[in-house]
Amino acid sequence: MQEPGTPLMRQYAAIKKQFPQALLFFRLGDFYELFYEDAVVAARELQITLTSRNKEKGVAVPMCGVPHHAAESYLAKLIQKGYKVAICDQMEDPRLAKKLVRREVTRVLTPGTAAVPGLLSPGDNNFLVAVCPGKDRLGLAAVDVSTGEFRATEFEGADRVARCVEEIEHLAAKELLFPSGQEFLLGPGGRLPFDNGEPGALRLTRTLLEDWVFAPDYAFRLLTAQLRVHSLDGFGLAGHPEALRAAGALLHYLKETQQGSLAHLDRLAYYERRQWMLLDSVTSRNLELVEPLFNGTSEATLIAAMDQTRTSMGARLLKSWMLRPSLDRRVIEARWDAVEELTASAIQRDSMIRELGKVQDLERLLGRVAL
Repeated sequence: MQEPGTPLMRQYAAIKKQFPQALLFFRLGDFYELFYEDAVVAARELQITLTSRNKEKGVAVPMCGVPHHAAESYLAKLIQKGYKVAICDQMEDPRLAKKLVRREVTRVLTPGTAAVPGLLSPGDNNFLVAVCPGKDRLGLAAVDVSTGEFRATEFEGADRVARCVEEIEHLAAKELLFPSGQEFLLGPGGRLPFDNGEPGALRLTRTLLEDWVFAPDYAFRLLTAQLRVHSLDGFGLAGHPEALRAAGALLHYLKETQQGSLAHLDRLAYYERRQWMLLDSVTSRNLELVEPLFNGTSEATLIAAMDQTRTSMGARLLKSWMLRPSLDRRVIEARWDAVEELTASAIQRDSMIRELGKVQDLERLLGRVAL
């Protein structure tokens, strides 16, 4: 980026310096403008016109823009392609500003944190995952900021990398956080496969964070403050330091990228994969549980045949149950009993169907309010 000359471009440069890895949507009147390399990338990916600024001064600055009232659809396209976007808004009325209008970044959207309506599928979670390598364990934490679901686990043993990869695939994570000092190593002899064109590589956005973000003391302080507790033992994290560190890194990243209170992240669950029947990604695909084996329609799946839910929350829950079949006999029998009761009472069932049809996606509505 060339040295900016005008006060406006100096303001832009100062803000862009804070978010070098994101495309900066810079609010100018009724448009969000992008400059320099950001403009070149956005024009190419969004198929919009690339123009330039300051041509008459002999220093052409590439630029492009989108109307602020239609920005959501453009943002969704960029996030789907794996880009990160920083939204810089005008913080005062331009008509009342005596000098340069004050501008600040109000939110940063990434594939794992975006709560853009056009981007989220009603029946799917949007998980952001952090992995924390330890001496002989791997900690993993996942959060869906749109619903408030927050969970963590650990893997140990010689196959811990493979099981960690399976869990990331199982969650269909959109973005992965990892300590930069360790690059992509996940323990002796193990590497997490990324989208490098090889078969079996994970296709998700990877974000490296500084190592201190994964420090146990820092993670403990962040989590206890967020959850308003003095100890994390009640959340099952006692004796699971790597899971705690991964969860703390997630919370740090969300505080850095989201400008809301995150008040809906008020619970954290530690889980073990052995609580459910283990279905790896190959088995799920071969059984066509949620996606067709070949390039067919999604209607040719078990979830499509079974999903008679009336709410987005129910659709996500059903999908979770299908991909994680319970091994607890009490849980299984309780579900059977519920099905039997509703099957036997057509009047009650029809009444519930009508009432549930009026229920909106409360989880994501609460998430949007909090953000």
